[in-house]
Amino acid sequence: MGSGYFQRVWWHHDCPEDPVVLWSHVVDGWEVRKVDEFAEGRLAWADDEHETETTGLGQVPVPPPDEIAADPQFTVALVDAEAFEQVWRRARGDV
Repeated sequence: MGSGYFQRVWWHHDCPEDPVVLWSHVVDGWEVRKVDEFAEGRLAWADDEHETETTGLGQVPVPPPDEIAADPQFTVALVDAEAFEQVWRRARGDV
């Protein structure tokens, strides 16, 4: 799948309709899988075959993690594949 990484981005805001944690599997600069985590615990996921009303893959390349982290409304952490896979399975109901 090319060069990829996994990231978790905390989005600091007060809007209950928006997710508070954005999980992404990024390959060659593009989201290939994504999970949005909402404050009340709901998870919504997307990949190239599935999206929801609130969660879809980005239509433009993902900025590098350090560029995202430069915006004070975001806190970025690179995570390992297992951390991403755990939330991915939970979001899809595969647990």
